[in-house]
Amino acid sequence: MEKIDLLNNDELEILKTDEIKKILFIGGSDTGKTTLIKKIANYLFKEGIDIFIFDCDIGQSHIGPPTTIGYAKVKNLIDEFYLEPEKFYFTGSVTPATCIIEFLTGITKINNSISRKKGKILIDTTGYIKDKLAIFLKIHKIEIIMPEIVVLIERENELEEIKKFLAYTEIKFLNIKLSENLPVKTIEERAKYRNEIFKKYFSNKREFELDINKVSIKFLNFKNTTEAKERINLCGYLCSLKNKSLQDICLGIIESVNENKIKIIIPEKDINEISGITISNFSLNL
Repeated sequence: MEKIDLLNNDELEILKTDEIKKILFIGGSDTGKTTLIKKIANYLFKEGIDIFIFDCDIGQSHIGPPTTIGYAKVKNLIDEFYLEPEKFYFTGSVTPATCIIEFLTGITKINNSISRKKGKILIDTTGYIKDKLAIFLKIHKIEIIMPEIVVLIERENELEEIKKFLAYTEIKFLNIKLSENLPVKTIEERAKYRNEIFKKYFSNKREFELDINKVSIKFLNFKNTTEAKERINLCGYLCSLKNKSLQDICLGIIESVNENKIKIIIPEKDINEISGITISNFSLNL
């Protein structure tokens, strides 16, 4: 059997069993969650198992661009870990602490969609575990997703509250203690990664125009939506275009606002039936 760091053969066999569909990974920043998910995905893919990756890490996304929660099916062995999402939800932020409602809404909507798929679902999460709010969000995420098993990766005992929560539920969990310190990314390195992914997302781009009187509008993280719409210069802000089913179609960057018209830079792709726009206060300068 192929060796995968952090997991022994018995634990890998547990993950392969038919009764395990959703596998949720929780750990702090730079604990190796994403690398472990990649290795497990490749291992299970070579076993002939259908694999989906559900990415809840809105700061260091590997499915779709940052600020989004999405999922994708693994169609080939993963080398460079960046996959185009089948569906995604725009939260308008790169940290859950500033978009709690949007974050939990996105997890709920994407979970409802991916739960219909046949195959195993590997679920990545943010490394945000440092305070009570972070643990609160992780526990609510567990309740929404209801995985069959949770893989907890910790340096010391920082996930003790989550272990206590899981201990009296039907959800199994594996507890991995790191024996050595892994390299820690700086804030600048994380920001650079996000910028590179955004550049890739908008590498082929075109202009798109919307009449704001003919679409639904939602604002994220603005203190005053009237001020956001009428007074603030929205140029450079990240947005998402939606269809009538409130499904996100693609992200965009607002280029200009002129009376009732908004010009938006979007990826070069065919889009139609745009019925709504979500505008965040996340500015992007590429």
